[in-house]
Amino acid sequence: MIFWKLYDGIEQALALIALIGTVAAVLTAGIGRSIGAPVTSAPQFAQLFLIWTCMLGADLAMKRGEAIRVSALPDLLPPGGRRVLSLVSLVLIMPFLGFLAYLGWDLAIGNWQRELGGSGLSYGLVTLALPVGAVLLALTLMRRVLTLGLNAAFEPVLPDLGALGTDRAPGHAPGLAAGHSSEDLL
Repeated sequence: MIFWKLYDGIEQALALIALIGTVAAVLTAGIGRSIGAPVTSAPQFAQLFLIWTCMLGADLAMKRGEAIRVSALPDLLPPGGRRVLSLVSLVLIMPFLGFLAYLGWDLAIGNWQRELGGSGLSYGLVTLALPVGAVLLALTLMRRVLTLGLNAAFEPVLPDLGALGTDRAPGHAPGLAAGHSSEDLL
């Protein structure tokens, strides 16, 4: 699984670079305004970096099962019921992500000629984050289902998907609701 470790490491590095870029652009804009020499393109760079930080961060959270979820109903269900609920969720989420990817790609291509403020960059770089993020999230969900099964597709565990920092011992599943064991996830 060297490919997945490399893939996840690159994604994590890009998310960190985008976050640092967001902070640097906002800081530059703030300092520039306070000393009377505003940097007019800094807000556009902050916008660009922020959307990529959000999309890459959402995928990183999904990989770890840390996406926002409501667990009241799944915690009440037996393993078979949780499996069905996960399947229904996936049947709703995957087409929605496909829809976002499709329309997001059209939006990115349609905005490619538009300039991002005074930065000289294409506005398509901002809108491209939506389809890329949707594809990454769909890929992550598929990896989680194939690796963990339907019961654990949305569980807050760190599966061994080949990602950095996921060297948990087998059977270890932090965040399980009271009364559930890690065997319930499989």
